[in-house]
Amino acid sequence: MIQKSFVFPSFCQSKDQKVTFAVEVIEKQRSENKLLREDTFKAQASQIRSEKEAEGWRRKYRKSQEELQKAREEIGRLRQEKGKLEQEVERLTKTNSRYQVSLFDSGNFKSPTNEEKKEKGGQLNHSDTNREGQGSFPGYGTFERRRIYAKNCGKCGHSLSRVNATKEKVLLDIVIKPEIIRMILESERQWCGRCKKEVTAKDSSSLPFSEYGLNTFLLVLILRFSSHCSLFTTSKVIEIGFGLKLSKSDISNLLKAGAKYLGSRYEELKKAVREGKVMYADETGWRVRGQKAWMWIMATEDIKDENGGVIEPGVTVYVAAESRGKGIARDMYGDSGAQVMTDGLASYTSSIPKDKHLLCWAHVLRFAFEETIHSKKNSTAILLREELVRIYHIKINHPQYSKSKLEEVLANELDTLLALKSDEVSFKNIQGRVRDQRQGLIKALLETDSGTNNLAERELRPLVLNRKISNGSDTYTGMETTATLGSIVQTLGRQKQDFLTELTLNLQIGIHKKYPQYQHLAYIDSS
Repeated sequence: MIQKSFVFPSFCQSKDQKVTFAVEVIEKQRSENKLLREDTFKAQASQIRSEKEAEGWRRKYRKSQEELQKAREEIGRLRQEKGKLEQEVERLTKTNSRYQVSLFDSGNFKSPTNEEKKEKGGQLNHSDTNREGQGSFPGYGTFERRRIYAKNCGKCGHSLSRVNATKEKVLLDIVIKPEIIRMILESERQWCGRCKKEVTAKDSSSLPFSEYGLNTFLLVLILRFSSHCSLFTTSKVIEIGFGLKLSKSDISNLLKAGAKYLGSRYEELKKAVREGKVMYADETGWRVRGQKAWMWIMATEDIKDENGGVIEPGVTVYVAAESRGKGIARDMYGDSGAQVMTDGLASYTSSIPKDKHLLCWAHVLRFAFEETIHSKKNSTAILLREELVRIYHIKINHPQYSKSKLEEVLANELDTLLALKSDEVSFKNIQGRVRDQRQGLIKALLETDSGTNNLAERELRPLVLNRKISNGSDTYTGMETTATLGSIVQTLGRQKQDFLTELTLNLQIGIHKKYPQYQHLAYIDSS
């Protein structure tokens, strides 16, 4: 770097001129330095302020970036919640649409019209459900007659004379008498000379290893499984109506013992279902102390004659299970050769022989209606749905078809339907399900009257009510007890026989099988 030396201007020739010029320069420099120092101080102060402002802006920027990031995260979370809400709205919309579109009208999948509205009163070919028309109704001629009269007028107290004219009124009532039967049974310790064993007679009203009698147990069963009462409600009804105080644990112990007595009958019902022509199967959720479990059902239809009369009532069996897996379905089916009507759950399709599957038309048509709830009227998905409904009605509209002819027609119609093309998502979803279930849908209409699994759903409804009221079971053993006793009560309820008589008979047979010592007929000592 080249340093330049100071040079006096040309007008400074003499020494004094140079000194004077130098002094002037120095003075000027001093004055300028003062200004420079002031400007430097101001610049430094301004720089400090600028740096502080810049630091403030940097802090604000960082804060805004953090807030922006939080806002982005919140937006992401809200988008997820929005997606979930949209799915829930869609699900609820589809669920509500089942009722809006009136899918079911006596299993015909059509909306009722004014022309089809039923007249009041009894319907043609329907059984008489009036009390007087029942065969068990004894008739008014057997009723006890009681003549009543007043001695005095209730308003003025004037005495009244007796007359011959009367007004009749039928009175039907029950007896509420809170008096408990309290008894000590003394059984003689007898000896059989042939069997070489002790014989102890047992009263027909007593239950093994319990102080409570047969009638108490029957009432508990009726309240619990026919009336769907909770344990608490059952205990209150028995206490108020009959004067017998039972705790919830007492009722639970009675039910547990009853499941042991009726266990053999429960196994007989399972066998009867497996030996049937068609097994209707379904499942519903259950709770065991808040933990997830499942209650399965297998049922058979009533066997009817040509006139619609019931020859042999159907059977309903509930099965308690810890899961919804295929192993449960395999155990339920066992060595049965029956056709199985289901809703298409994978547990059934993977565990039951392929040639035994019947698939429910109600679920397919319901799925089609749900998929098309927002579709336009002229869309291909709506046309596909209407074609499915038409195909379902082929059996009803052509009763003259033989089984082979019906199978041929159904196969051709479904194949034509599956050959159609469309880019509509709903169309593809419906067509895909029909393609997967084609053979099962055809066989459902060939082997059953309605082609649906409505029987299993109807028979499962009482247990669903029981679950909603009691919130499930406290133990898995309690769940199995519910399945056993619920099966007995529900099956007996489907029979047109005396419910109490049949239930008592089943109970006594079960007790005799489990405890042979109760087979001895007891007589009362009148001395």
